[in-house]
Amino acid sequence: GTSCRTSVSQFGREAFTWLRVKACYRLDQSPGMLDDNIFTFLEVRPITGRTHQIRVHLASLGKPLVSDSFYGTQELEAERQWCPRLFLHCSRVTLRSADGRVCCAEAPLSSDLVA
Repeated sequence: GTSCRTSVSQFGREAFTWLRVKACYRLDQSPGMLDDNIFTFLEVRPITGRTHQIRVHLASLGKPLVSDSFYGTQELEAERQWCPRLFLHCSRVTLRSADGRVCCAEAPLSSDLVA
């Protein structure tokens, strides 16, 4: 397939993401990890719907998602030791059908992402 890497740019389309800190964690120093081994668990709501919006916005803030091979950091291999996949989970999605009915689906955090 074709890869489509996006970025924050003054020439790009507007995109808005709402963030709320739910918790902060510090991991013990692991091989390959830099000194900044503090991780933040966020509730995130994309207000607009751009390609890779959550991943791009967090990476542009210098805080990419854990194990993000596309927008992540040089610590990818060390992160994959304790989180082998992209740490991104959709806990709730709400849609409106063509006839106006609202449908909401919820899912708990996947067991492979729970400490």
